[in-house]
Amino acid sequence: MAGDGRVNCSKFKAQFHVKPSMIPRARVEELTGFVPGGVCPFAVPEGIPVWLDVSMKRFSVIHPSAGNEFTSVKLTPDELEQASDAAGWCDVCKGWETGIS
Repeated sequence: MAGDGRVNCSKFKAQFHVKPSMIPRARVEELTGFVPGGVCPFAVPEGIPVWLDVSMKRFSVIHPSAGNEFTSVKLTPDELEQASDAAGWCDVCKGWETGIS
């Protein structure tokens, strides 16, 4: 999701049928293959679905992390969808529409 949004718990639960929760920092690398701050939406381990939030579609260019906290990649929303092999687009965050979180 876009960096200026926050997870909307009810939207998330309606979409994924579970309550949202963050991965404990100590387990991020074990589960994703990336260190905290470097988790990217592509090259993730098999079996981890990638969903993209519609809050990012308003940008012509997106800069997702690319494996570490100092690296990003410049992609259009369509390129990000393709590179991440996304399961789809979802609407699970709030605040970005008005700039108020």
